[in-house]
Amino acid sequence: MNDMRPAYEHNGQPVSREGFYAIACDPQRSVAVEACAGAGKTWMLVSRIVRALLAGCPPHDILAITFTKKAAGEMRQRLHEWLTTFALASDAQLAQELKIRGISDISGPGPASELVGMLRNLQQSVLAQGRPVQIRTFHSWFAALLRSAPLAVLQELQLPASYELLEDDSKAVALVWRRFHTALATSEALQQERADFHAVVAVHGRFQTEKALSAALAKRVEFALADAHGRVGASVEPFAA
Repeated sequence: MNDMRPAYEHNGQPVSREGFYAIACDPQRSVAVEACAGAGKTWMLVSRIVRALLAGCPPHDILAITFTKKAAGEMRQRLHEWLTTFALASDAQLAQELKIRGISDISGPGPASELVGMLRNLQQSVLAQGRPVQIRTFHSWFAALLRSAPLAVLQELQLPASYELLEDDSKAVALVWRRFHTALATSEALQQERADFHAVVAVHGRFQTEKALSAALAKRVEFALADAHGRVGASVEPFAA
């Protein structure tokens, strides 16, 4: 009995590798791809960018968003390396590059065969546009949206007009904990909170207490929104959990 799933599926049906990438790399399709680490998701995403460029999409109209600066940097580097390689490749090599990205009918004259020349000149075409493909993190993209927002909107949302994007919050988090423990130990207004903290530490230990508080701090935006709507009890797991 063979329970192994096929390597590639489309809507639950097994497909060949070529068939999968013909679908996944087509920028005219909306796709959601599930795959483990190292399976080729970055290759597929950058291939979609290449095909969108070949289809005539201006570079600055393409937006790729990821979670980390490292991942965004890897995508930019991959795109740059590919375009450089394509500019120096032979017709046969370029035809193969198109084929593995789902464009196979490039034999003979016609629009499809012209893609070979377009792929070779793609780097020059992108540079001539003067504005690159946007490959960004979620944070930098939303920061760009805020920078272009009208001042009245920022004031209504109580957001600053100027700010610095914090990519690493470890120093800020360390400062929060120092202030937290100082206030807990010295503030007369926090007597009940101090008693609660000591009671939790006595039952669960300092490590588990700090771990739970760190988890709450990491979800501080969600916590604040739930609190503002009186939904903390339904939104946050009890400490014991």
